[in-house]
Amino acid sequence: MHRVDASGSVAAPARAPDVAPAVAADGAPGGTPAAAPGGGAGAEPGAEPGARRGELQLDALGDARRRDIVALLADGAMSVGMLAERLPISRPAVSQHLKVLKNAGLVRDHAEGTRRLYGLDPSGPADVRAYLDRFWNNHLAAFAEYVSEDAVRRRSGAPPRQPTRGDEPERNRS
Repeated sequence: MHRVDASGSVAAPARAPDVAPAVAADGAPGGTPAAAPGGGAGAEPGAEPGARRGELQLDALGDARRRDIVALLADGAMSVGMLAERLPISRPAVSQHLKVLKNAGLVRDHAEGTRRLYGLDPSGPADVRAYLDRFWNNHLAAFAEYVSEDAVRRRSGAPPRQPTRGDEPERNRS
């Protein structure tokens, strides 16, 4: 598909980018997951800061190439060149992906001589877990309540209550 610019000239089709476009925390194109490291516009009000950062980290990991980079870095620190040799994308694309991962708190870098080495940030997974734990904790609390009520019913000789649709915890609908 050809594009027409503001002057009316026809431009050749653009080459598909190696890097997926950045998306802001609120889902709008053009941002980066690092727009608000402690919380973003799309974060749930009242959520823990780590949970908000976990949401940003999941957004960053939504790209297959970034997941590939994280998998490679799990084996140890690497330079952009070393990563580019192992991936079917250019060095600039690797650098862009690393920037998103770094801003999301999943990757950190350090200088070694004249080059920078990138490695996984050990604290990164804790924030993803905090984000996911919010959902599990709600479900576990509802289950514990159901089991407790059921135990009381059984002791009183009443038949166990059948779970109903209303027993499900309210889901986050943001």
